[in-house]
Amino acid sequence: MLRAETALRQSVPLNLRRALASPERRFWLIVGLITLGGAILRVQIHDFHLPWLEKADELRLWFFGREVRGMPVPTAPAFEFSYPPLIIWLHQLLQPLTEAQGRLLAVDAILDLRRVMLLFTVSGTVWFALLGRRCGGPLAGILAAAFWAFEDNFIRASALAIAESLVTPLLVLSILLAVHALEAPRYWRLALASTALGLLCFLGDYRMLVAVIPGIAALVWRAWRHHRPGWQRSLLWGSAGLALTALSAVLILARLPERFQTHAQETLSAYLWDMDALFLFLRQSVELIHPLLLLLVVLLALLALFSSQVLSARTMSGPALLMVSAMLLLTSWAPAALRPYGQRSLDDIWVRYLIPAQLMTCVLLSTLMAQLLTGFQNRRLRNLSAIALLVGFLLFQFQPAQRLVQLNETRPWPIIVRKWADDNLESSKFLVYQESSRWFNPLWGGIPYRVWFDWWKTDDIRDKSLQQWVDDYHISWALIPLDEHDGLTASNPGKTMLDQMLLLRDFSGPESRHGTRTLLYRLWRMQHETDVRFGEHIRLSGYDLHTPDPRPGTDTFAVYPGRGASTGDELGITLYWNASSAPPENYSFFLHLSALDDLRPLAQVDGNPAVPARPTSTWDRPEETLISPRFSLTLPEDLPPGDYRVTLGLYNFETGERLPVRDATDAPPDDAWELLRLSIPDR
Repeated sequence: MLRAETALRQSVPLNLRRALASPERRFWLIVGLITLGGAILRVQIHDFHLPWLEKADELRLWFFGREVRGMPVPTAPAFEFSYPPLIIWLHQLLQPLTEAQGRLLAVDAILDLRRVMLLFTVSGTVWFALLGRRCGGPLAGILAAAFWAFEDNFIRASALAIAESLVTPLLVLSILLAVHALEAPRYWRLALASTALGLLCFLGDYRMLVAVIPGIAALVWRAWRHHRPGWQRSLLWGSAGLALTALSAVLILARLPERFQTHAQETLSAYLWDMDALFLFLRQSVELIHPLLLLLVVLLALLALFSSQVLSARTMSGPALLMVSAMLLLTSWAPAALRPYGQRSLDDIWVRYLIPAQLMTCVLLSTLMAQLLTGFQNRRLRNLSAIALLVGFLLFQFQPAQRLVQLNETRPWPIIVRKWADDNLESSKFLVYQESSRWFNPLWGGIPYRVWFDWWKTDDIRDKSLQQWVDDYHISWALIPLDEHDGLTASNPGKTMLDQMLLLRDFSGPESRHGTRTLLYRLWRMQHETDVRFGEHIRLSGYDLHTPDPRPGTDTFAVYPGRGASTGDELGITLYWNASSAPPENYSFFLHLSALDDLRPLAQVDGNPAVPARPTSTWDRPEETLISPRFSLTLPEDLPPGDYRVTLGLYNFETGERLPVRDATDAPPDDAWELLRLSIPDR
């Protein structure tokens, strides 16, 4: 025990040990360090998902801000005036400042708004620490600050310029002011300020209407303590308050858009009384807490059994704990009752809706841990436990937050898939599922100057045959989520459908990337499949002939059936490539037209074997299929009648050295592969 204690004490610097051992004297120093650490983490990820705007809400709010200013927008938002006004007002204020700097894109305005929100979330660390200190003393405040600064779910939610970035800190401040007004009735004006902040929360997020309750409760308590009314007057005031609340609700409903009136009526008539949904939100809020923290509380409770002063330690504030506990229930009740997507709101609960209740749980947990530590009789054991608690707490809270920073440094799947499509595919139509329905809309995507891809959303590619998708819906590509793909491979009809398509790229690994893992297919395969190897890395897997009804013979392609090819015609060819690993050089390709007995080219095409953006040194994925542009080999006007062949090869442009070629036969390697033969008839 002494060795472990000595080792732990030596591993912590002396000044830090003194600070941690005396949190009441070093409270602001420790909270300041925690706030700085949380600010550094948030600065590192404040541009999360940018320039890609996966969340359509951010872009729509930018549209609304421009509309309020009377500015033109590329397209109308989906729902008119369907967002709480506070964030729209912020856009209205910040957009002119961004535009004055010559930064006119939606991404620019959203980035600036995120930076403003960063100030609120960082300042929220201090407010949350003060709320924890009100509930359970200085150590509880320090633990609460660490929760706010390093909890990865809250960092992720506060990284986006959505209502939670502003509303959550305001909610905590309103509770803090209400608690202070409860404990010091002479500061009744703080209750008014708390109510005003609650109204701001409501204007930023309709679910946070419950944020007005702490301030109102403090005012009612102040009035009760000061006037001491009898039951008759209390009944009168209560009835008047209920009538005023009902009148306010009616006026608010009348002002809401029709769509929100429907949601409000459903909430008041059914969802508000759904206790199962309330307990579901409460349970999921608690499950967001790191499981090691719960284990730590159990260990502290076992240690506390050896101290008779734990229960007698008076460090907790009853009014503060009562207020926080009530807000834990209310902030769970609000999103459980307000369901804009009906039952689907419970089937897919967003973490950001759980954040307020999770934070209230963190305050209660911090208070419990501080209470257990404060009651230890042995001062050395108390100080040592406090140091171990804080250091261990910071370690296992910081690691998930650091992984979030690393995730931000890793490009997410939407950007990777979209860039790959821009580089490798022609403008055409995608078949997408719900998970990737926003990836190919340049307005939602927020990335300017991209290739336009239209799309069609489906829940199951098997709803129609591949031929129907192609002929009736003009769809070329399908982006299939990994779980849907696994379902297809599990059945014979699904495997048959996949075999009829051409896999272009597997976007399912590594798992650390953000976004849905998918596989990209073309809905049909190439005309002619081959297995021709060029060197050690490159494989020609097939080709298409763009001629009027080409047909194979025994060893000759009569390009124009019945009469052969004519001089001056163009032979269109598309090539399909794979690579087992990245080739060491960038190779060029050639298509040569030559006589059967003379290898000198009579016509030729040279260039990059795939699209210009993909030189061969970038072919690093074995499952990737690269489709070349359509190459045209023009037959010379003076080409004499006879039989000719078209050969294909790869070569190093700088040295002229050709790659050896092997086909599926056992023939010796050559430096070119005969793609086809054609016949020029007599005129």
